[in-house]
Amino acid sequence: MKRIATALVAAAMGASALSVAAPAMADETPDTTVSIESVRVTPDPVVIRGGDHVAVTVTVTTVGAEDVKIDFDPTGEGAQPDCNPCPGAAKASKSGSDWKRWDKTIVLDRHDPAGKWLVHVTATGDNGKVAEAHDSFFVKVVQAHPHQGPRATRIAGFDASPEPVKKGRKLSLSGKLQTARCYGDWWWNGDAYVVGDNRCDADNRWHNWRQLGWKKIEVYFHRAHGGKWEYVDTIETNPDGSFYTKIPAYWSGTWKVVFEGSRGLYGSSATDYVKVVR
Repeated sequence: MKRIATALVAAAMGASALSVAAPAMADETPDTTVSIESVRVTPDPVVIRGGDHVAVTVTVTTVGAEDVKIDFDPTGEGAQPDCNPCPGAAKASKSGSDWKRWDKTIVLDRHDPAGKWLVHVTATGDNGKVAEAHDSFFVKVVQAHPHQGPRATRIAGFDASPEPVKKGRKLSLSGKLQTARCYGDWWWNGDAYVVGDNRCDADNRWHNWRQLGWKKIEVYFHRAHGGKWEYVDTIETNPDGSFYTKIPAYWSGTWKVVFEGSRGLYGSSATDYVKVVR
């Protein structure tokens, strides 16, 4: 019995020694995952009218990514694929504790292919792991048709100077006559292009402006203390729409230049007040 008990004690001591000698196993650190949570294209569809340049932005939200690349793949409709350029790294625009938002923008115009465009997103983590995602958007190119009715005009940058001016000295009157460049029935409402109503005849409803040369501009003056508008002179715009003349100033008052309009063009005017001193 004593011999058996001694053996059991020895065995227990051996087991205890083994448990002390064995090194503790460290917990494994899990690999960081990389994921693409969302891909969003704005605007979609992309509508390009006339000479428009439309910015297209892809916004990607990721988890665990340190680098994101966004490639555009235009398929077109009978046109050769084109980019300006399309491939490239995205920029991180916002981040949280475990996520980031990335943006990439390209600008398209009527020379880019219409139809379905593909978007390829590749996100890479700091451990080299990669996640991929795909999206698409559509591009529509609207052919612009010349405006068929009268167009708005404006006199831009009209200035009578110097101000004030000494009595009898000459004033310089200058400005530029322009006409609205309008396309079909779409116009600018101050914030965006709108289709309908054919508003090329209204103020502040233009797509763009271009010079209006070889047109007559009439000059009028209204004294500060009573009276009425008095005709002063008629001048002609240069090929680039600009005009310039010098006129003696004798009284304080308002100078006005007027384009009466012509076939296919609405009239317009501009004013400037000048004080005359002795």
